[in-house]
Amino acid sequence: MRKMFLPVLFAAALCSAGELTVQASADRKDASYGSGDVATITATALEDGKPVSGKTVNYVILADGGFSKRGKFVSDAAKPWTFSYRFSYPSALRAEFTILGDDGKRIPLKKGYDQVRYAGGRIGLVCDPLKILPAGKTPGDFDAFWKAQLDRLAQVKMVELERKKLDKLPSVYNSVDFWDVKVSCVDGVPVSGYLGIPKKAAPKSLPAVLLVQGAGVGSASPSSVFNWAKKGAVCMDINAHGIPNGQPKEYYAGLYKGRLKNYYSKVYPDREKHVFLNMALRVVRALEYLRSLPEWNGRDLIIRGASQGGWQAVVGAGLDPKVTMCIAGVPGFADFDGEFAPVRRMQRMHFGGAIRAMKKGPEETAAMLKAQSYFDPANFAPKIGCDTYLSVGYVDLSCPTTSVYSIYNRIPASVKKHIDTFPGGVHAKSPATKGSAALSELLEKNKKQLSEQGASKAEK
Repeated sequence: MRKMFLPVLFAAALCSAGELTVQASADRKDASYGSGDVATITATALEDGKPVSGKTVNYVILADGGFSKRGKFVSDAAKPWTFSYRFSYPSALRAEFTILGDDGKRIPLKKGYDQVRYAGGRIGLVCDPLKILPAGKTPGDFDAFWKAQLDRLAQVKMVELERKKLDKLPSVYNSVDFWDVKVSCVDGVPVSGYLGIPKKAAPKSLPAVLLVQGAGVGSASPSSVFNWAKKGAVCMDINAHGIPNGQPKEYYAGLYKGRLKNYYSKVYPDREKHVFLNMALRVVRALEYLRSLPEWNGRDLIIRGASQGGWQAVVGAGLDPKVTMCIAGVPGFADFDGEFAPVRRMQRMHFGGAIRAMKKGPEETAAMLKAQSYFDPANFAPKIGCDTYLSVGYVDLSCPTTSVYSIYNRIPASVKKHIDTFPGGVHAKSPATKGSAALSELLEKNKKQLSEQGASKAEK
């Protein structure tokens, strides 16, 4: 297994005049340590990309096991601030630095994104990452439960309910035919997405790529489909909820304010009513649908997504053995048990309501965690048999470092797998780059083979 690491020097961005950032670094390039190792973090305040003195910097350092250190320091251009921490077991640490203005308040970024809202910097460290496992256990009837669900899906005959041609698209998309497609699925809620196939594609000639979405409520994306279809794939992007595509923004906003409000951060004590149950089955049905298309080459079946889409990718690859490549950037919803373990793992954002709801009492907490465990991607990981690519951001507050490794380390050792690591990476800035490159390479190879076959036929 090979791992790709990026240099561990992080400023928020290329600096414009007067912009303040904090450059945070670890004493190891990959920010990875072993049990018993002492890690050292350095932090330097920058103005216009150059070290600056006299700036007040607030810091928060958290580590698994309940460790917390908070404070301030005044920057010295000639001497970076340092902090050392001794790791004692497989775990993670994250540090965030925020520069304070003359008024003592944090400085908002003009173009904040994701979890980065204020001037500063951040870095995460990890100890024995390949030894990190889920805090919880796989339910004894996990396989039986999902077999019953797949049987329920099989009872719904796969029917293409709708295939409506999209012809009012920008001219740049002209090399691909697009359709708005709906396919039958359980409980009367269809698979709903955009399908793109390169024009004049021959039967049995192309790999199939399924794109699955991150958290939220919205339409499938023609541009996402085009990005892979133009490279030579039958590509389908499905929305997460089986809802109509191409509707006005107000339509999706209404759903999010209504029946789908905060759907991903709720607790579902009843596994049969969990919002992710039918979402998973729609993924399986979408994969089945792609395999039914005449242009599919009968060989290559890829699923790709990030965050909630990463969850769907892992689950899809675990439930459908015909998947040949799984690309799951920062996969979500793993290891909720970690926040209730005897040695508690760091808290995550966006799931505060769920976590609070689970703290009603020992019995209620255990019941809720068990229901959640049927949807923990780490419990699907052992069933994956295809090339798999993950990514992790060490300062990702939605999908913490340990939760992603709890998935990665349960993927069988016999499987070709890779994880892109980003010590300064937040949720939206930690892509599965190796997986995207592998998919592009596969499509290019298929294109070359088709070209050679065409040339050989022409000679005959």
